[in-house]
Amino acid sequence: MHRCCFIPSITLETRAELPGRVASLVRDGEDEQNTRETVGAILASVRREGYPAVRTCSERFDGLGFSPELLAVRPDALQGALARLRREDPELVRALEAMVGGVRAFAEAQRAALADVSLELAGGGTVGERWVSLQRVGVYIPGGRAFYPSTLAMTVIPAQVAGVGRIIGVTPPRPEGPDPLVLATAALLGLEELLQVGGAQAVAWLAFGEPQVDLIAGPGNRFVAEAKRQLAGTCGIDAVAGPTELLVLADGTARPDQVAEDLLAQAEHDPDAAAVVISDSEGLLAAVARELEARVAASPRRAILEASLTRHGRMIRADRDLAIAFAQTWAPEHLELVVADPEAWLPRLTTAGAVFVGSASAEAFGDYGLGPNHVLPTARTARFTGPLGVATYLKRQSLLRLAPADAAAAAPWVARLAEAEGLVHHAASARLRAHHA
Repeated sequence: MHRCCFIPSITLETRAELPGRVASLVRDGEDEQNTRETVGAILASVRREGYPAVRTCSERFDGLGFSPELLAVRPDALQGALARLRREDPELVRALEAMVGGVRAFAEAQRAALADVSLELAGGGTVGERWVSLQRVGVYIPGGRAFYPSTLAMTVIPAQVAGVGRIIGVTPPRPEGPDPLVLATAALLGLEELLQVGGAQAVAWLAFGEPQVDLIAGPGNRFVAEAKRQLAGTCGIDAVAGPTELLVLADGTARPDQVAEDLLAQAEHDPDAAAVVISDSEGLLAAVARELEARVAASPRRAILEASLTRHGRMIRADRDLAIAFAQTWAPEHLELVVADPEAWLPRLTTAGAVFVGSASAEAFGDYGLGPNHVLPTARTARFTGPLGVATYLKRQSLLRLAPADAAAAAPWVARLAEAEGLVHHAASARLRAHHA
C-alpha cells in the first residue's frame, strides 16, 4: 500500500489495541502545569484588581491595552462595518445572511422541542418544570490564527432564541482594530456588546467584571479552555474545548479526492488538529495517501497541514467492527460516514459530537450554518455531552403547585420519611399540612 510520507499508517487488528491508539490522539496540553499556574494567576489578579489587571494582561500577552471606554466596540463601528461590507462584497453578505438564517431556523426548532412539563395531582394541584433563560452570558470569539464570524453566529443566535437578556461578546484585540468581518457579523446579528479583549483575561473579565455573566460559551486556545475549567462553579461553562477532531469512516466506494480534502479541511485549523481516516480498503487508503501528498504540496497552508497530519493524523486499516469500536472509544468531535450504507452504520455510532451521513455531507457544511452548531465537544467529552445549542442557555426550574388536598394526602408518608432521615422539622412542616378541610 502506498504510504503518505507525513501521516502515520496503522493496521488495527484487535480490540486490545484500541486504548493505546485512542490515547495517542487525545491531547491534554490544557492540563500542563505552567498553563494552570499562568491562568490561575490571571484569574486571581482580575478578581482582585478588576479592569487594571485586564489591561495589564492585554499589554503583556497581546501587546495592546485599552482604557475601559475603548474596550467596548462602538455600535456605530459595528453598523459601519456592515455597511462597508454591503458595498464592497454583497455576495459575502448574502453568504452571511444564509448562515445566520440556517442557524436561527435550527435554533428556533430546538426551542420549540423543549416543552415544559406539568403533571396533575389528584387533589387538583400540579408538579412540573419549566425552561427559563439565563440572564447574562458571555461568548468567546477566537482570533488567533484567524477570526471566526461563523463562531459568533453559532454562539450568539442560540442565546438570542433562548431569550437571554444580555449577551456580551469578547474577541482578541488587534493593532489595526477588531476584524471587520466579525464587526459586520455582530451588526447583522444585532449583538449590542462586543469587547476587544481575549485570552484568559477576557474570560476572567466576563466572570468577575461588570458583566458577571451566568455562563461563558465558545471555543478558544488552551489558556481560554483552562480559564473556563477553573471557573466552572463560579459561573456556568458550555464545555472545555480542545483541539478540533475529525474521523472519517470510509469504504471502497468513497472518492479518494473527497476524503483527502475533508482531512485537509480539518487539519488546516491548527497544528494540534486531529484528522483520521479508517477503512478496510487498502486501495482507498493508498489513493487517499497519494491525494494528500499532492494536495499538501500545492497548498498555501502547507506548513500547518504537514504539522497537523504528522503529529495527529492517522490512516488506519481495520474491518467494519473495529472501525466502529474505534469511533465509539475515541468519541470524536466530527465523524464522517463515507460508506455505501451509512444508515446501517449509524445506530452503532452514538458517541460522536456530530455525524455527517453520506459522501455529500462534508464536515465543512457543518461549520457554516446549515443548522446544527459547530461548537462541539472534543477530547472524548462527546461520550457524555453534545453540541452547543439553545438548551445551553436555558435551565430547568422545578414547579410545585400543591392544592391543600394534595399536601394533606402526602403529609403522612413525607413526614415518616423525614423522621427516618432524622429531619424532625421537615416532618413537622409536612404534618402542619396534614389536615384539609
